[in-house]
Amino acid sequence: MFEIIKNKHQTLTPLKTKLLLLSFLGSLLAHAQTLHFQNLSNMSVGRGAITSVIVNDNIYVSNGYQEKASDAKYVEKYNITDNSWSVLNSTLLPKRFANSETYNNKIYIFNGWGNSHLEILDLATNKITKGAINHSYTGNSGSAIYNGKIYVFGGSGLNGAATTVFSNKFQYYDIASNTWNSLPNMPTAREAKGKIVNDKLYVIGGFNGTPSRLINVYDLNTNLWIDQYTMPVGISGHSLAVSSDKIFIVGGFNNQAFLAYFDTTTNKLHQLSSNMIPRRHAAAEVYNNKLYIIGGSTTSLTSSAIKSIQVADISESVLSANAANKDQVSKAKVYTNASRDGFVISNKNNSNQFEYTVFSIDGKQITKGFAYYNKNIDLSKVQNGTTYIFRFKNEKGVLESIKIVR
Repeated sequence: MFEIIKNKHQTLTPLKTKLLLLSFLGSLLAHAQTLHFQNLSNMSVGRGAITSVIVNDNIYVSNGYQEKASDAKYVEKYNITDNSWSVLNSTLLPKRFANSETYNNKIYIFNGWGNSHLEILDLATNKITKGAINHSYTGNSGSAIYNGKIYVFGGSGLNGAATTVFSNKFQYYDIASNTWNSLPNMPTAREAKGKIVNDKLYVIGGFNGTPSRLINVYDLNTNLWIDQYTMPVGISGHSLAVSSDKIFIVGGFNNQAFLAYFDTTTNKLHQLSSNMIPRRHAAAEVYNNKLYIIGGSTTSLTSSAIKSIQVADISESVLSANAANKDQVSKAKVYTNASRDGFVISNKNNSNQFEYTVFSIDGKQITKGFAYYNKNIDLSKVQNGTTYIFRFKNEKGVLESIKIVR
């Protein structure tokens, strides 16, 4: 479990020692939860920067860039019951990093790098009509639907080849009146993803030059941004899916194997280990306590787009059983060593070498190197007076993070 620092209530005070262990992932992921993914039938072609919705027993994947071609202009349907794919409609306007939401058996597709049109696909007729144009459209924005309103936030617009302009705009599309309406701006401009749980919108991570560590919370009843949390590491290029009170975070630009969930009842982030195929700019959906991960890519090249769809059981019994599994308990312990300007990760059963990376608190890589269990890890080259994240994989291949203050 990550420690989440709530900005308006908590501050960090360095102590006299040169190195202070502030937090570590559940005693260094002592209770790391593991998800086991199964491979399902692939899409017809690899697609990244896609958008998806789920209706009844089907997942509908729209737009994105294709494996060996330009931006896609079709909707492909995955039938969960039959484990099969079929093209539903191929007359969309081509674009990538778009958004889609569903309401009353229709799919609303909007935003994205390509055009500003709102396209409405009627699943009863497979015909597309146009909705009101969003004159503040962006690509790689977040969206969520609530009581017949589609909330849209953040993103970026391409202003020429050399400049990307990040947005803090927050608005909603009223389906009944076919109008776009402004809301209070996001606290921080960035490309973003978000989901609604219990009348609150959670905007998680994103990108505005560096991966964002922020979780911003908007109360849909009071129409106010009410809370802000800070994650230990920045997350961008990810996808989100909701299961009850949990928001699952899948993949990422820098850490493509990233998998975690944010518990909205405790405001804590829990990292998961898994056999998920690493990816970024994928789609994610939850159906019957199962997490589906679709498509994505591994680089900025369209040739890296992925066909794969995988599924894992995320029921509470599975998560609880994993957390209680003593086999997942790491034997590593950390203690400071101020006199030697470093610290030691002790492990009675393992004295092997491992690779580590030190990040600044905003997600920038500071240094990397190799160290050994039970031997001092020298941090003398890391600047004093700053908070850092020390990351490494333990002997079981589980990614662990330690927050340190120099």
